[in-house]
Amino acid sequence: FPEGFRWTPEASAAVLPLVFHFWTRGSPETVRFGDGTTRLVHGGNVAVIYYDRGLRTAWCQLLPGMHINADPADQVNPFATLVIVTRGQARSRIGGVERILREGEAVLVTAGTAHEVWAGPGDYAECILVMFGPGA
Repeated sequence: FPEGFRWTPEASAAVLPLVFHFWTRGSPETVRFGDGTTRLVHGGNVAVIYYDRGLRTAWCQLLPGMHINADPADQVNPFATLVIVTRGQARSRIGGVERILREGEAVLVTAGTAHEVWAGPGDYAECILVMFGPGA
């Protein structure tokens, strides 16, 4: 973003739909996700599926050693996040409680709850993220 840019609700409403269209291909708009289609975001490989006001969705990959939201400044959102583990497993700390997130599980992180997810030396995970509500 240019110097002086401030992330406001108005800026979010203008930028997020454009971000989604940046990732899509053709008509109907198709989003590819998987190896080689991601960007490093908050410590994990992420491909945006759909972003708009009040709803953000993404595919996420955690390779061994990756740590999403390792920085405490990134650990709390003003909106809820649903983490759906579609492959493998990862370790997490949600609201101060550590647990393993396993394939076939979904966990809801409520708005205002500190959370981080990481892949240990033998871990690998793929997840679908659904972030929703005011501020998403």
